[in-house]
Amino acid sequence: MMEYNYSSYTKLINNETFYFVKKYLLFPEWEEVAPVLVDYGMHVDFYRACSIAAINEPTLMIQLFKEAQATIQQAKLIDFNSVKFSRKASKR
Repeated sequence: MMEYNYSSYTKLINNETFYFVKKYLLFPEWEEVAPVLVDYGMHVDFYRACSIAAINEPTLMIQLFKEAQATIQQAKLIDFNSVKFSRKASKR
């Protein structure tokens, strides 16, 4: 009996976050058969990526959105005011 598995993630491309949504077909009774990618969507709008990948079930879309959001890397802030700089003049 075949079943489906889904994955989603984000990737920063040219300073813009893209959503990737994938739908795989699995054959659990045949262990030697790898999952087959059957639908794939990529877009800057998550819901458009789902539409491209032919995923329309609202509960599944919510789950995939949360999965994708977890892959967004947060920017690291550096407080330059707390860093002490010392300037040394080079002697020639």
